[in-house]
Amino acid sequence: MACSTRLPAILLPVLLWPLVAHPALTADAVDAYVASQMTAQHIPALAFAVVRDGVVVRSSARGLANVELNAPATGLTEFAIASMSKPVTASAIMLLAQDGQLSIDDAVRKYLPDIPDSWNPMTIRDLLAHTAGVQDHFSDSPLYPKLTTLDRHLVYTTDAYVQAHVDAPLNFAPGTDFSYSGGGYVMLGAIIAKVTGRPYGEFLRDRIFRPLRMTHSHVISTTDIIANRAAGYWFRDGALRNGEPTGPAHTAGADVGVMTTAADLAAWLIAVEAGPLWTPASRDAMWAAATLRDGRDVVTFPGGNSYGLGWRVTTYRGFRLVGHGGTFTTGFTSAFFMLPEKKFGVIVLTNQYDANPQAIALGIAARSGGSDLTPPGEMRAQADGDPAATARAQAFMEALFRGGDVAALATPGLARHLSAMWHPPAAPGPAPPLTFIAREAVSRPLQRFGAAVTTFAYYKLRDDGEDHWITFLVTSDGRIAGYEAY
Repeated sequence: MACSTRLPAILLPVLLWPLVAHPALTADAVDAYVASQMTAQHIPALAFAVVRDGVVVRSSARGLANVELNAPATGLTEFAIASMSKPVTASAIMLLAQDGQLSIDDAVRKYLPDIPDSWNPMTIRDLLAHTAGVQDHFSDSPLYPKLTTLDRHLVYTTDAYVQAHVDAPLNFAPGTDFSYSGGGYVMLGAIIAKVTGRPYGEFLRDRIFRPLRMTHSHVISTTDIIANRAAGYWFRDGALRNGEPTGPAHTAGADVGVMTTAADLAAWLIAVEAGPLWTPASRDAMWAAATLRDGRDVVTFPGGNSYGLGWRVTTYRGFRLVGHGGTFTTGFTSAFFMLPEKKFGVIVLTNQYDANPQAIALGIAARSGGSDLTPPGEMRAQADGDPAATARAQAFMEALFRGGDVAALATPGLARHLSAMWHPPAAPGPAPPLTFIAREAVSRPLQRFGAAVTTFAYYKLRDDGEDHWITFLVTSDGRIAGYEAY
């Protein structure tokens, strides 16, 4: 799959003791943490960058870019970033919108006239927000089967690859549902080529990579010689294995096709956040939570995240978070995020499919951005002083997993936010039990979906052999105003 479908990712305020005792926030602490995670997660190579106030304050690479050749990773090592290419593609579309060459509310038919009548309501905005209904060639969504007329191991021309998506029936009428789909981004690549008269990769090179001096960024080619290209791996059955071979059309598409370094990607992230290539209006449009035609929020199951135009939109420790992850069967998994309120971001690139770079990025953030970014998994466990509140949190998760009514437990704003959430057609078993970690009084003004948040409640949830961390954002009357799943 191109993007991981793993789970991402009540209480009255109480006086709490410190939740965590981190070492001094030094480069040594970050390096030691990264090294320990690489060992624990069997990651051959990892590169990361930390951005604060529009500057890269830390960037490093370590490990082996190619295990068979014993080639070390350096700051110039290029990693395939998989679905992290989607926000890059979205930013390319926004440049064309700024140029007046298209509008994101234009009908797709305006640029791709040979599409079925069922596509008539579809807009570029729908493609960006995964509300278009285009079938997915990687089957990243649990809602619908993948496109069956393409084989990821075979070679296709660009035209044939695009046409296969056009010929497939839509999963739903455009604008009526949300389903994560790389196929929609393949169509965006076709629109970029149509509008500009040149391939998607050339447009990225000339309008993004060169202006931002991203000299070690490319669209993936299975035939070109690209210096410092990392090899990809899986860790299965106790051993490191080469990533799965994948055909050139599947690897070079506008949904997954970018390969880059941590420092280059940081340059792009800084430029999106603060200019000079993108206007504040373009940035804000990408970072705004999308809605369906009927006004309901786009929302992911079960994490409850919003999705913007190519960007995941959610919160972390109550701070607004925008970013994306990417997982590719060729053997790469990466993640990045930006916390706009803090003007702080982290990028983590790895060449190990089964790694958890999002968790590593949050750990780096805690050691670089302050104790208010400490992940729940690193907090000192407390005794649960309010088991009734934990019971309410568990009941919320049960309702969430089974598609039940959360209105009795959630604020009206959160209930509205979740109203369009998809649920499995067959109800799964009971939600995995929550293990209490800590509660913390919120020390700053904080609202979520229109309700004031007074308490964070942190839990661990183990599902399908993996640990996940759930933070509930709770109001003074014990209602859940939001939740964060990582």
